[in-house]
Amino acid sequence: MKFSMHFKERLVAGMVGTVALSSCIYYSLTPFFKPIFILLNALVVGVALLEYYRLAEAKGFQPLTCISIGSSAFYIIALGFGISSDSVLQLLPSLILWISFLLFFLVFLNNHPAPIGNLAITAFGILYLTVPISCAIRINYCLPEQVCETGRMWLAYTLIISKITDTGAYFCGKIFGKNKLAPSISPHKTIEGAIGGMAAALMASLLFFQITHLTRLFTATFAQSIGIGLLISVLAQLGDLAESLLKRDAGVKDSSDLPGLGGILDIVDSLVFSLPLMYLLLEMHIVG
Repeated sequence: MKFSMHFKERLVAGMVGTVALSSCIYYSLTPFFKPIFILLNALVVGVALLEYYRLAEAKGFQPLTCISIGSSAFYIIALGFGISSDSVLQLLPSLILWISFLLFFLVFLNNHPAPIGNLAITAFGILYLTVPISCAIRINYCLPEQVCETGRMWLAYTLIISKITDTGAYFCGKIFGKNKLAPSISPHKTIEGAIGGMAAALMASLLFFQITHLTRLFTATFAQSIGIGLLISVLAQLGDLAESLLKRDAGVKDSSDLPGLGGILDIVDSLVFSLPLMYLLLEMHIVG
């Protein structure tokens, strides 16, 4: 099978991104690199929001882009530095979100056009991107300090399974794809590709379990590796479809023009549902 130049660029970018991401997670618990890790998360959220608001602008909306990105960046930073604190810093992230929504209303009170639609678009960006992606911070640092290695492993696991799902779905869709999955949303996605993505995620999850179980770095059971791996794969594909719906409505192919990537929004789309799931599983002590 012959692959396009776009696919080769995507493959190279994916390999480079995987190495960079693995390094970030590996060093994320060191005192020196923790601020860098938090700032990188804030940067990713900010760029993803910018791309989302550009999609909205293509539809004629006028979201409050600067206020939303600024408040989201402050939210991520406050969350990262306050999550392990016993002081008032723990309240700061929620306070920042509350103030940002208050600012939205104040701006729209000042004769901003089409307040209902633009306010909804602006607020949805925070709920769709900022809050879910910030769960990476929560997963990485939410556990007690003596077992925070587990949080780091769960974060790496979630990211790997989500991205393996994308890769498996792409290859299986290209090779075996015949039946459309959601033609009104994404005409190139197929049922065979979706099944292939789930199969790839399951194999990756079991491989991850075997490697980390031998090295005693992971606390998942065999049954959890199957169930959570499949659930993350399904949510990752739903996240991809959700972003495809937004792009199709805006009439654009990619959220940006980054070579081999399409855009940051195209990268994080598979994480907007899977990261909150993993955080809830850890918070409810179902895993961890």
